[in-house]
Amino acid sequence: METKPIKVLLIDDDTLLGNILTTTLTMEGMEVHYQSSLTGLKAIVQEFQPNIAVLDIEVGTGDGITRMPDIRKVTDTLPVIIISSHTEADEVKRALQQGAIVYLKKPIDIYELKAYIERYAHEWKQTILRIGEMELNTESRILSHQGEEVKRLTWMEYGILKLLYEQKGQSIPYADFSELWEDGIMSEASLQNFISRIRRLISVDPTISLDSTGKGYSLCF
Repeated sequence: METKPIKVLLIDDDTLLGNILTTTLTMEGMEVHYQSSLTGLKAIVQEFQPNIAVLDIEVGTGDGITRMPDIRKVTDTLPVIIISSHTEADEVKRALQQGAIVYLKKPIDIYELKAYIERYAHEWKQTILRIGEMELNTESRILSHQGEEVKRLTWMEYGILKLLYEQKGQSIPYADFSELWEDGIMSEASLQNFISRIRRLISVDPTISLDSTGKGYSLCF
């Protein structure tokens, strides 16, 4: 299976540095969305669905740290790396208190940044599934929407939703779901009951649909 590239959201008003980082990270196989302002931050996170964000503190007249709550309104798990020319301990503390995982002081070593991106983005990718505007934590089985917990799924709900996610947009035959039952014996009525539960849970996100295809079910987002 082809590995999807790490998606990096990069925001820094130093366009020279921003372009150098974008070029270097892209050459390293990453997909980078770069912009020099904090405009539309929440919408960008929703649309681009990054695996990690790299933010400068001073971005024009804005402040990357104070805008981190905008990210948390979309996802409370996205790793954020702060890069800044500020060396004051208070700034480092402020960034970490807002949930930054790393604080790198400029001038930064590009390959040190790359190493942090790969480490934390891979950890995040392994535990978080993005389903439309929702997130499913594969460790805790918590389904959340825009940073708010919707429900900790039962093992069966989790198994069904994960199967649907893995075959997004495809019609999954009823028989494929039977493998989730311990004895392999599944009644269609029981499956329909779980599908109805999942539909109610994902109804908070209008970008997701769980449709009956006549021969099975399909998850689209």
